[in-house]
Amino acid sequence: MALALVSVLAACAGGTAGAWPRAHNPNTSASSATRGSPAPAVAATPNSCHARKVGAESDAFLPDPSCTPGSTRSAPLSEICPIAKTKAVRPPASYTGALKRQQMVAYGFTDSPAAHEEDHLVPLELLGAPSDPRNLWPQPQDRQPNDKDGLENYLHGQVCASRISLVEAQREIAADWYSAWIQAGRPRSRGS
Repeated sequence: MALALVSVLAACAGGTAGAWPRAHNPNTSASSATRGSPAPAVAATPNSCHARKVGAESDAFLPDPSCTPGSTRSAPLSEICPIAKTKAVRPPASYTGALKRQQMVAYGFTDSPAAHEEDHLVPLELLGAPSDPRNLWPQPQDRQPNDKDGLENYLHGQVCASRISLVEAQREIAADWYSAWIQAGRPRSRGS
């Protein structure tokens, strides 16, 4: 928990160097520098991050890219295709719960933690870094599954069918997942 508190917002303190290095292999993730390693130690500053509501008819939000740029880990594509095996890398709820409360302060959210999902910006099924605070954020939501979940499933399928590179899918979802969701035809989650 102390590590989470100390490493919450490297991005807001200028610690984002290396979050998106150039890809080196289309069959692995975009980043060899982040590989799930914790961000540099900084203190969370209240209201230093700002989520942006997108879509007139949507309850969707984009994270602040200076606080949550996304990060990835290197692993063979066989780890996620055809079925993503994420259970072994998913961080424990004790870690994500504590991180969510700290990041809610940074994002200026004052409602209940239950109104937020500690979301992996680059999802685990696309080799997002599981515990890196630069890849986790307290996504506001009022329903599960949400629109981003549909895009995650869609992009995972596209990567595993070799229709899009893993690096391209990671960048699309990290840069502006909402626009990517619209461009993909507003795919729904398998659970909706």
